[in-house]
Amino acid sequence: MKAVFILEQGGVDKLIYGELPDPTIEEHEVMVRVGATALNHLDVFARAGLRGVKVNFPRILGCDIAGEVVQVGRSVTRLKPGDRVIFNPNVTCRKCEYCLSGEDNLCSQRKALGVDLDGGYAEYSKAPEENAHKIPDGMSFDEAAAIPLVFMTAWHCLITRARLKPGEDVLIMAAGSGVGSAAIQVAKRFGARVIVTASTDEKLAKAKKLGADEGINYSQGDFSEKVMELTDGKGVDVILDHVGTSVWEQNFASLKRGGRLVNCGITSGYKVELHMGRLFTRNLSILGSGGIGTQAELMDIMKLVHRGEFHGIVARSFPLKDAAEAHRVMESRNFFGKLVLNP
Repeated sequence: MKAVFILEQGGVDKLIYGELPDPTIEEHEVMVRVGATALNHLDVFARAGLRGVKVNFPRILGCDIAGEVVQVGRSVTRLKPGDRVIFNPNVTCRKCEYCLSGEDNLCSQRKALGVDLDGGYAEYSKAPEENAHKIPDGMSFDEAAAIPLVFMTAWHCLITRARLKPGEDVLIMAAGSGVGSAAIQVAKRFGARVIVTASTDEKLAKAKKLGADEGINYSQGDFSEKVMELTDGKGVDVILDHVGTSVWEQNFASLKRGGRLVNCGITSGYKVELHMGRLFTRNLSILGSGGIGTQAELMDIMKLVHRGEFHGIVARSFPLKDAAEAHRVMESRNFFGKLVLNP
């Protein structure tokens, strides 16, 4: 099959477009003909060896996968050839204490498609049956591929970790990112007032079309001052941050008393200074959210996808052979939503 893979970590020149053997499935697995695979910063980290991401070689990248089932293992009962599905990127052991208690995102043996296991930069990909979720008949593979990782992340951060409530003010970093565009939809679905940041007015306009109530162009100065203006000097109840170091101080200053900041990414760096006096005197909560979401959360997300309430936001698609160019665009961050590869 045609695939894009790496034999060593480094720049975009390490992405090889060539031939690899078709995958073979175990009795509990399904194989799909990949219709689309969406890019994430994790793809860049895996390719470049950044943020401590290590892989074995050769490795096919790509954790967000949508396609048509072409083969099922003999113990598979829920799916059949011809079904259109997405994959949950987390492959878990199904038997550790976390998996058994419904916190499978914390599985001690968790493996990620596209990092620990071969992913979607290929004509065919495979995963365990329980990782496959059917998509609506009218949904394109491009849109479907733009859903799994970012919606699982946004849902787990806002609903499970931060316990977002109707009527609360939520500040979402980088509205033009995949996580940002998903988080806007999740927060609005649960009745929050959504304030977003972005680097351009164009991205802010697109965020408002998705449902954002207020937008702040962070390239024009300290966004925490604008947050205070929009909240009558109180600050926001919840902040979703996947940026890290560069926005830490302004985020911390934007929280109201009793506010919660949940972080799920460090694209700008991971080291910050924490003023513990301001932390406890203002009753703030700083929460981490790694390993995206759970299988149960994805099932809830897909119910809303089938009802037409959640949509994958696709900025641009590329032929598989142009994966290197897609990575360059990913690193430029000059887009809104998700980038997609089509085998």
